[in-house]
Amino acid sequence: MTALAMFLNLFLILFLTKRTEASYDLQSRILYGENVTIEEYPFYAGLQISNNVSGDTLIRICGAAIISDMWILTAAHCVSGINSEANDSRSSVDVFVGGETFDNSIKFPYKKLMIHEGYHKEPNALVHDVAVIKLATPLQLSEKVRPVKLPMNPVTNSKLVFIGRGRDETGTLATHLQKVDLIRLPTQQCWIPPPERNFVDKDLFEKITICATREGDMPSICFGDSGSPLISDNTLIGLASYTKNELCSEVRNGYYMNVAYYAPWIKNITGL
Repeated sequence: MTALAMFLNLFLILFLTKRTEASYDLQSRILYGENVTIEEYPFYAGLQISNNVSGDTLIRICGAAIISDMWILTAAHCVSGINSEANDSRSSVDVFVGGETFDNSIKFPYKKLMIHEGYHKEPNALVHDVAVIKLATPLQLSEKVRPVKLPMNPVTNSKLVFIGRGRDETGTLATHLQKVDLIRLPTQQCWIPPPERNFVDKDLFEKITICATREGDMPSICFGDSGSPLISDNTLIGLASYTKNELCSEVRNGYYMNVAYYAPWIKNITGL
């Protein structure tokens, strides 16, 4: 298996041709997830990102976290290639909140988005994979729509929860909101070995990345919603970014952007 084949983005791509044929290129999956209600995790948001490429429409499905009534936090690779201002009819970002499925959620269009200036792709990883989205109109906060708490300091708790939508262990698309319990791993257990780690030094990797896995040697997230929230004690600590395995049954470690590291950048952009 080549290094490139092992590198997996986590977003779902639906490619619609002019003949309206559809195929799944990268499919979403949270293995062995448990259904939850939006009232339990009212900060969850789903994203549908549409981009017209040479007459064909490319739709990305991602997850995100509500951080205020006007701002959404997600992974940069979800919105990469989309116009930063909502003034291009060829692309759009729609944010869905307040529901366990897209069908029972409320849709809000975006006004603008900002991708971290250091974001880039490497053959085996994503670096500074963070973006913020400003909505065109404010959210109406309720028991089903509520911002998540941002970390004031780095969170070191080992017990974590990942929230998202995706395929279950049978391969069936689970459109309902799900959670999976994870444990945080120390850097030495998930540090990418040479020669694949030349994209970033170990100190920076440890600062920007949270590595998490399932207990009991069970499959972890794979092709699961990119940008979806990783939380600890109801505090947002990570955003799903990438994995290192091609087969979902072999996935053990998931890599998440460390929200605490990006807190100053988020505050500078949003004023929160």
